[in-house]
Amino acid sequence: KFSVCEVLTAWPLGTLLPGQPVSSSMHTFQDIAKGKVVCSMFGVCEVADLAAVHVAGLERSEAAGQRYLVSSADQISTLEIATWAVAAGASGVDLAMWAADAAAQKMAPKRPSIDNRK
Repeated sequence: KFSVCEVLTAWPLGTLLPGQPVSSSMHTFQDIAKGKVVCSMFGVCEVADLAAVHVAGLERSEAAGQRYLVSSADQISTLEIATWAVAAGASGVDLAMWAADAAAQKMAPKRPSIDNRK
């Protein structure tokens, strides 16, 4: 018999396993790396942290009936991701295109956007 807890996640970030299909969030990151301007803001989480929450939900009886949000406290914009990609040496990202895009320039992530302490 299992008790149920719900784990809600932001965009999970981590290395894809060999043969793993690419998720919609990873498609967005691939599009940015290929030079597309994709305007969005979201919370993020590390896949290892997400896995740990799932395991804890199975192991701890007090998790039954609870909902857990796994997310960064701050929203991250795709403009920030593009900037980080360039700083890390990505050659396909054109920050001039991002600078010329009015929608991209209007993205102002909330800091902090949520309080996920529990």
